[in-house]
Amino acid sequence: MIKNSTIPDESEQSNVPETMKAVVIREHGGPKVLKIENIQTPIPGPGEVLLKVEATALNHLDIFARKGLKGPGVPEITLPHISGVDIAGTVAYYGPRLPGQKNLIKEGERAIINPAVGCNECRWCRRGEPSMCPDYQILGEHFWGGLAEYVVAPARNIVPIPDHISSETAATVPVVYTTAWRGVMTVARVKPSDTVLVVGASGGLGSAQVEIAAVAGARVIGIASTEEKRRKVREKGAAAVFSSNGDWKTEVMKWTNGEGVSAVFDAVGAPTIRHSLRCLEMGGKLVLSGATAGDSPDLSIREIYQRHRQILGAPMGNWEDFLQVTELVWKGKLQPSIHKVYPLEEIGKAQLELEERQHFGKIVIKVN
Repeated sequence: MIKNSTIPDESEQSNVPETMKAVVIREHGGPKVLKIENIQTPIPGPGEVLLKVEATALNHLDIFARKGLKGPGVPEITLPHISGVDIAGTVAYYGPRLPGQKNLIKEGERAIINPAVGCNECRWCRRGEPSMCPDYQILGEHFWGGLAEYVVAPARNIVPIPDHISSETAATVPVVYTTAWRGVMTVARVKPSDTVLVVGASGGLGSAQVEIAAVAGARVIGIASTEEKRRKVREKGAAAVFSSNGDWKTEVMKWTNGEGVSAVFDAVGAPTIRHSLRCLEMGGKLVLSGATAGDSPDLSIREIYQRHRQILGAPMGNWEDFLQVTELVWKGKLQPSIHKVYPLEEIGKAQLELEERQHFGKIVIKVN
């Protein structure tokens, strides 16, 4: 039996306003459809927690939600919608406590949210793999997210932020760093003897992949569009960086003495995937974690099987990936790059900068 003490205290709720500011999508389109509105503050249900959002980092998921992107693997967005997947904030209060729920993070303490939500009952969830769950959902994509002053999340999905880490830095971690760790360490199993290639190395995910692979001891090659971005990729640990506007496939093969690389990490998609495949050595791995520029590439099947190559998917990581990579950020072993911090009122400008790929690393929205 759940005791009455598990019901949220009225004094806790009284500190939360009845309404909040949020970036609401009521129709699909360009940045102009993003409207800041005053709407009712959500109330956490059983096993949930209400966070006062301090910072939310942008992802291409936010652009897909705004545009109403459709296709295989893309969930339909129900309007109205509030996106925002990478969230850092403070615990406002918990909903009714479920049996065994610990609520280790106290009200007023800061936390980030693991946005991967599974059913917690299937064999994949019991293995700690929510992204393999048949009912897998993402906070900010399937549910309302963190481009608002408050957000509701499963209480089990929050992790404390150390005092020495800013909320802006913490907000860069959940999606791209967990996904990067999944691809580099769990799927590709990169080791010091490897040479790897990161396509789109200046983006949030790409810069994290470069950094993690370099920390793992591998020789890293990056692909980026401008000299300024290429300089920053080198600062992340890349041994060589080539222009995305040139014949980078030829340059990669020349740099590796014609051997190619052991793994390529490509989240750009259709425009680059064939070059990525041709940069692989015999038996090399092409690791896919996104398709921000298109998901229907022109591929030769023979180029895959005749050279023993593997194509591997690496979407959002599991709980072990999430905890390993956050710990390295907390310890300063990994240092996320923040391109710029925008106020909530400039969400349209911030999304446009992301969409036009004018950034290096992550763009963060300061909410509270």
